[in-house]
Amino acid sequence: MTDPRTLPNDRFGYSVYALVAHASPEQVRMVDEVREAVGQERAVIPAHVTVRGTFHGIASLDQMRALLRETAGGLEPAQVTFGPGGWTIHPDGDRHSCGMPCVTTPALVSLHHAFDAVIRPRSVDAYGDGYRAHLTLFQDCAREQVQRAGAVVAGPDIGTGFEFDSVELMGRVGPAFGGEWVLIESFPLAPRPPQAG
Repeated sequence: MTDPRTLPNDRFGYSVYALVAHASPEQVRMVDEVREAVGQERAVIPAHVTVRGTFHGIASLDQMRALLRETAGGLEPAQVTFGPGGWTIHPDGDRHSCGMPCVTTPALVSLHHAFDAVIRPRSVDAYGDGYRAHLTLFQDCAREQVQRAGAVVAGPDIGTGFEFDSVELMGRVGPAFGGEWVLIESFPLAPRPPQAG
């Protein structure tokens, strides 16, 4: 199996892609501060909840963007609600990640399925795991970095969630370590019709 962390850039200039919903600007700032404090080295997307996980091997970036744009136009804005329990550290050998579980609501699952139906037939899935909504605080960090994070994680309240009215196609330029994620395009979700009243 191909290791998505070390894939070379494709002919469009990206090694892998992901479709995400960004958190509020204040939440992005708070998460950035924690990542800086722990010394996050792996390339990570600014604070977000993934709508469709990492993929690669696309034949046409223009076609993918057009299909995602069309799909987004038929979907409604949604809300992310953080789950109970707060930040959870996940050890994986000598590497650790920390995330905020989110309620995987029917609305989020519906968005995931709609975009997955466009992406899956036209790409290779990087990890193959099921959809589970979460917000990553830091990823692939050493134990010492996690210890530095302790006080920072326990500090500011990040809130109960966020609303979003667009999804963003992100592309990673280069490998997981040494590369960076960049915004390719933001796709507005269709506004809800005004309520009668």
